[in-house]
Amino acid sequence: MKDCIFCKIANRKTDTEIIYENKNFVVFKDINPRAPKHFLIVPKKHTKDIVAADDELWAQIRQTATKLQKFLKLDGFRLVINAGSMIAVPHLHVHFLAGLGKDAEI
Repeated sequence: MKDCIFCKIANRKTDTEIIYENKNFVVFKDINPRAPKHFLIVPKKHTKDIVAADDELWAQIRQTATKLQKFLKLDGFRLVINAGSMIAVPHLHVHFLAGLGKDAEI
């Protein structure tokens, strides 16, 4: 989508530091972090939200999150996904949070 900020980031039309990338996703820091390590996993292909995602995209999100965990050498992580009216940017994105205790509230 032409005016979608996450499409612009995924297509490298903004000055955003990409910390990890594969053929389907880009990962970058959240601008309002809720954890010591708070990144957004964003599909390069515009998808409105997780409700619109198919099973293959779900599997790719899992694979990307586990590769990111290994890349960052983390013991664990938390994923948060919003949909519908709860989503701030209408482009599917997954919040990847780490560096919190297991009982931490976000």
